[in-house]
Amino acid sequence: MAIEHNAIADGERHEPKGIASATANQVYVANGAGSGVWKTPYATGVEDYNHAGGALSPALGVKTQVLNDAAGAYTNTAYKIPGYPDIWNPSTNQFNWSHLTLGDSVDIRFDFTVTTNGTHNDTAIIIRAGVGAAPYDLTAITGEWQASSTYQLTVWYSVYMGDANTLDNPAEVYIMSTTAGEIVQCNGWYVRTNKRIPEYV
Repeated sequence: MAIEHNAIADGERHEPKGIASATANQVYVANGAGSGVWKTPYATGVEDYNHAGGALSPALGVKTQVLNDAAGAYTNTAYKIPGYPDIWNPSTNQFNWSHLTLGDSVDIRFDFTVTTNGTHNDTAIIIRAGVGAAPYDLTAITGEWQASSTYQLTVWYSVYMGDANTLDNPAEVYIMSTTAGEIVQCNGWYVRTNKRIPEYV
C-alpha cells in the first residue's frame, strides 16, 4: 500500500537529496531540468578602495576627474561576491559593473577631505555613468562651506542598474568647486553590491 509522504512520521523522513555533501548555510538550487545542486547564496558583497596618492586642486567651475590608486593600507576586496572582478579599476580610474545584471544596485560611500580657500565655497561630488556611450552626470552631494577651513565630506550614494547604458559602460568620479584654490583629498570609497537575484556559488 502506498503511503503519502506527509503521512510518514517526521523522524522517519529522509533528508533532502545531496544534504550529506552540502556545507553549512548552503541551499538547494534547481537547474530547471529536474535536478539541482547545493550552493551558497550571496546577495551582497563589499569592497573598500583606499587612495594613497596626493590631493587635487580643481580649477574654478571645472569638473575634474578623481583618481583613486587603491594603494592605501585600508583597501580590502576580500568580501566581494566570490568570482566577481574588482568593481573599481585603479588603472583606468573607473567603476566597472558590467558583471552585474539589470535591477542590481551599487551603494558607494565617498570619503573626501576638503580644504577651502576663502568663504562661501561649494564642492560637488559627481558620478559620471555611461562613459564611452551615452554619459550622464549624477551629483552625489554638494558641500557648502561658509568659512575657510578643512572639512570632511562623506556621503552615501546609490547607483541603480536600470538600463544597458548604465550597466554595460564604466563610470567615473568627478569633483567641481565654485572657488579656485581648494585642495581636495580623496580618501577613498567603500562599495556595497546589492543583487536583485542572489548569486549562487
